[in-house]
Amino acid sequence: MNGMPGVDPGIRRDDSKGQERRPELCHAGLDPASTSGDRVMREDRSTFAFTGSGEDLRRHLRRDRLVNLLLGGLYTPVVRRRQARYLASNTALDGTSVQWTDVPRSRLPALLLLLLFVGLRVAGEFGEGPPMPLVIAGGVLMLPYLWAVSAARSLDALSWRGMHLRFTATWPAIYRASWPLFALGLPWAVAQPWVTAKLQGAAPDLRWLWPISAVALVAYPLLVRQGYEWHRLRVSAATVDGHAVRSPTGFGPYLRQWLATTALVLVTAVAPVLLLRHLLGIALTPADPNDVASLAVPLVAAMIAFLLSTPARAWHEARMFRLWWDGARVGGLARIECRLDAAAFTRLRTPATARALLTLGRSRSEAAVAAWRMKLDSLTVGLEGPPR
Repeated sequence: MNGMPGVDPGIRRDDSKGQERRPELCHAGLDPASTSGDRVMREDRSTFAFTGSGEDLRRHLRRDRLVNLLLGGLYTPVVRRRQARYLASNTALDGTSVQWTDVPRSRLPALLLLLLFVGLRVAGEFGEGPPMPLVIAGGVLMLPYLWAVSAARSLDALSWRGMHLRFTATWPAIYRASWPLFALGLPWAVAQPWVTAKLQGAAPDLRWLWPISAVALVAYPLLVRQGYEWHRLRVSAATVDGHAVRSPTGFGPYLRQWLATTALVLVTAVAPVLLLRHLLGIALTPADPNDVASLAVPLVAAMIAFLLSTPARAWHEARMFRLWWDGARVGGLARIECRLDAAAFTRLRTPATARALLTLGRSRSEAAVAAWRMKLDSLTVGLEGPPR
C-alpha cells in the first residue's frame, strides 16, 4: 500500500465510507474525515483540570527558592521555569495530562553570551573594554536571540496525547519582529556619549523635563509594540503536530489594554506615593545623603507602590490572558474560548499578594496554584471533527 503512487502513506482510507483519516488527529481522540464537498463538522467541548496543590509546589521549589535567596535573586529564571514545569505537568485536558519533556537544546551558548555582555558592561564602568555604544548595540542585537531561545525551550517541552508543541519561527522572522527594539536601542547607542557628556558632573534639572518627556512618549509605544510582536510571534509560530496556532488579537486592543493599565497604576500607586512623599517630605528626606535612610526611603516607597499596584497588575494579567486566548484556534483541530472574569481574578490575586508579602513568600505557591487553576477553569477547548 505504501508503495502505490499517489497515496500518502501517512493517510489511512476508510473504504466503507471513502474518507481519509489522519493518524495525528486520531491520537487526539478525533476522527476528522472530509468529503469532496463541504464538510459538516462536530465539536467535542473539553475542559482543563489541575491535579497539583500549593503545598506540593512549595515542597517542589523549596531548595530552588533557598538558592535564589542566597544568590540575591539571580536564580529567579530557574525558579520560574521549574514552577512552570510543575504547573504544566499537573495540567490535564480532556482527562489526559500534558507532558513536559526536557529539551535537548543546550542553554550554554545563551548563558555564555549573557555573561560576556555583563562582563563588558562592568568593564566599561572601569574605563576598560569596548566603547559603550558598541556594548549597547551588542545588547540590543542579543536580546532577540535570548528571547527566542527561551520561547523555543518552553514550547518545545510540551506535548499532549503524542502531539508535540513546536516553536517554528525562523531567525529572520524573529529579528524582523524585533524592529521596535532596534528603533529604540540603536539611536540610544548613538546618543549615549552625548548624553553622558552633558550630564557629567551635573544632575538633571528642569531643562531636561521636555527632552525626557519626548523620549518617554516615543519609547512607550515602541516598548508596547515590542511586547506585542514577541507575544504574537510566540503564538503564531507555535504548531501542534504541524497545525498552526492562531490568535485574533490585534495591536489596537493590546495597546488600549496597556494604556488603561498604565493609567490605573499612575492613579492608584504612583500618585498616592508621590502625595505621601509631599505631605511627609520633611520626615522622608534624610539630612545626610549617605545615611541609611537615603536607601531605605526609596525602598519603602517602591514597596508601597508595588502593593498599591497589585489590583491593576492582576486586572492586566487577566485581561491579557483573555485577549490572547479567547477565539484562538489550532489549525482545524480545536477552537479555544476564554471566559476569565478579570474582576474575580483581581479579587483572588490582591489578597494573595499581600499574604505572600506578610508570610515572607511562604504562601506564594498557593497563590500561583490558585491563579493557574482559575485560568484553566476559564478555558473551553472545542475539539473539532466530523459528525459521528
